Amino acid sequence: MQTTTEKYEPKYYISKMIKKATILALTLMLMCCGNADAESPQKSQSQEQQAANNNDQNKGTEQTISATLVNANATPEAQQLYSKLLNLYGKKALSGVVANIDWNYREAKNVQKWTGKWPVINVFDVINIHASKDVNPSGWLDYSDMTPVDEWHQAGGVTGCMWHWQVKANNGTNLTCSPGTGEMETSFDPSKIYEAGTAENKQAIHDVDQVAGYLKKMQAKGIPVIWRPFHEAAGNMYEYEGGKAWFWWGAKGPEVYKKVWRWMYDRMVNHHGLNNLIWVWTSQTGDNVWYPGDDVVDIVGRDNYAALQYPLMKEFKALQAQYPTKMITLAECGNGDEVHMSLWSKIWKEGSRWSWFMTWYDNAYNEGNSEEHQFAGETWWNDAFSSGYVVDREEWVKGQR
Repeated sequence: MQTTTEKYEPKYYISKMIKKATILALTLMLMCCGNADAESPQKSQSQEQQAANNNDQNKGTEQTISATLVNANATPEAQQLYSKLLNLYGKKALSGVVANIDWNYREAKNVQKWTGKWPVINVFDVINIHASKDVNPSGWLDYSDMTPVDEWHQAGGVTGCMWHWQVKANNGTNLTCSPGTGEMETSFDPSKIYEAGTAENKQAIHDVDQVAGYLKKMQAKGIPVIWRPFHEAAGNMYEYEGGKAWFWWGAKGPEVYKKVWRWMYDRMVNHHGLNNLIWVWTSQTGDNVWYPGDDVVDIVGRDNYAALQYPLMKEFKALQAQYPTKMITLAECGNGDEVHMSLWSKIWKEGSRWSWFMTWYDNAYNEGNSEEHQFAGETWWNDAFSSGYVVDREEWVKGQR
């Protein structure tokens, strides 16, 4: 039984299997339209000119991307990172991985072992804030210890953060992200978050303020953060009849979700003065009614665990048409249960121009309990770096000089 001090893996197997089955069904439908594994058919003038130049060069994107972050008070470091992403958009993709559950870069070490190269982006998930030693003496990790982030930043890497935001389950003991009435699910009501004085409002303030404290430490060190909260909100409700939200933040529908997103943005940016964040919203495709708005989103992402090249290209094209002023990124990717992700060389050749990709972690592999990486292994990563269209950390650092 889980407690607040036990390690918690956000992609627990039941929900991940449901998600993969959904994506697989969608992939099979898209494959009917083509072979999924073969080729298919107020800014300053200088900022505006930069955007124009980038868009002239990035023929694969066919977009007019905003040259500045939505936060007018963004730190120079955050704006510099965003500008560099924009300059590369359509030319090459940044390589990225997510930390293995907690506060580390174990997956990045895997990539370096396999290829001799480091990925550019390391994403930390603040899922286990309840078990952080600065708030829980019995905790097993310490988010207030910035050592892993400092090391990654000092080596020239880009820092990302996401949040599988856990709340109390209905049994009053466990923690979960999953909405519902079962004992291991939660009835936490997101519509009460922005109602002052409610239990949900008090809990949300407590949790967001805790996370904001860690992000402030990064800001004080000059570290910009690619920040991706409230991901996959629509779940699979637009993919087949009977689909539903996977996480509590999507349980009350798009209007509530958008208000919660804006509540967090206001709390973090205006209340806490967090100006080092690049805000990434994750689309489920077909869920544009969930989009929080151009004024509170910098980049649009997509998660895909049946990442075949033709369906990916179709999704990329659809997203760039729906959000013409935003860069589009493959925020999560990896092999599915039935379908292995296409090699990056094929994905790029097909016409996808994702700003970056982030492969998921495999805890079993990292603990020595599996010989093969479940989501993206040695062969896939070697192809990615040899394709000529993926930036590694050394190349990224050289580009900043």
